Amino acid sequence: MAKIQKNFISGKMNKSLDERLVPQGQYIDALNIRLGSTEGSEMGAVENSKGNELLIELEFKNAILSTEARCIGAFEDGSNETIYWFVHDEKNPNSSTGKVDLIVSYNTRTFVLFYHVISTSILNFDKDFLVNGINIIGDLLFFTDNLNPPRKININRTYLRPDAITTIDNVTE
Repeated sequence: MAKIQKNFISGKMNKSLDERLVPQGQYIDALNIRLGSTEGSEMGAVENSKGNELLIELEFKNAILSTEARCIGAFEDGSNETIYWFVHDEKNPNSSTGKVDLIVSYNTRTFVLFYHVISTSILNFDKDFLVNGINIIGDLLFFTDNLNPPRKININRTYLRPDAITTIDNVTE
């Protein structure tokens, strides 16, 4: 199958036409891009965004999470170049309850990983309820998954590595 390549000078998305009929300079869908904008203006420029690339492997008690671990929510803090992940591992052999829930952040500029919350019982994440109501206001990260009540954590609070027993469930509801 031939690969179709086009220049997108006009930058207009046109989802109503068949992809074979879309005029030059228009497109139907876009992957791995983000729209950068300037304050006070609606003008923006499309720039490449990193795709699915393994940045870091998460651990619990000095072991990599199980193959059942899933990211159930993510948030990009563009101004601080930080990605926040909400991870649910329902079959972790190192957990006393069999599951581990994590809130972690990764700074793409400094390559630093922070474990904000490590929980085997408090967060109560579920793979069927995605964390999609996420926002940062000041130093607080607010989130909800439509299963548990809305929650917040202080993003400046850092925890020890996840192999230390004292850091597990070091939060309250």
